[in-house]
Amino acid sequence: SKTEANYGVSLMDAQACAGSILEMPGGCAINEAQRGGILLLNEPDDSVRDALTVLLQGEQWRVVNAEDCAEMAAVMNSGDVVAVISESSLPNCTPEDILDRCKEYGVPVIFTGHDLPLQGAVDLIRQGAVDFLDKPFPQSRLLDLLEGLQSRKDG
Repeated sequence: SKTEANYGVSLMDAQACAGSILEMPGGCAINEAQRGGILLLNEPDDSVRDALTVLLQGEQWRVVNAEDCAEMAAVMNSGDVVAVISESSLPNCTPEDILDRCKEYGVPVIFTGHDLPLQGAVDLIRQGAVDFLDKPFPQSRLLDLLEGLQSRKDG
């Protein structure tokens, strides 16, 4: 599939990552120290996507990449998505589509971007986004947001 070619993990492997499998052939290794649930990453830029994936996996998060709303919906149907990190200007998916899908599943969303005016970012937060991170953003800001979401989920 296109997802497998672009990300090295098929949608089937991504959904299986939500289970208790110890190692996936597509590169999704799960170990005892990993956090529960999946972070769903919607990022069209290869270098940003790769950097965020490495950062998040280094923090023991399981990361699944989705190219569009259809792939996002398929992964969210697994029920194990704990948060969505999404570029605000995806080619085939509006921020409103992403927010609506996340609200359906009760999943928080953090938007990123570099071409949205301040009022647009405020509007996304008012509509239910956890935050908007203007690129380039400090890695610690994203990690702090995720830590807060994990604490709320665990507590």
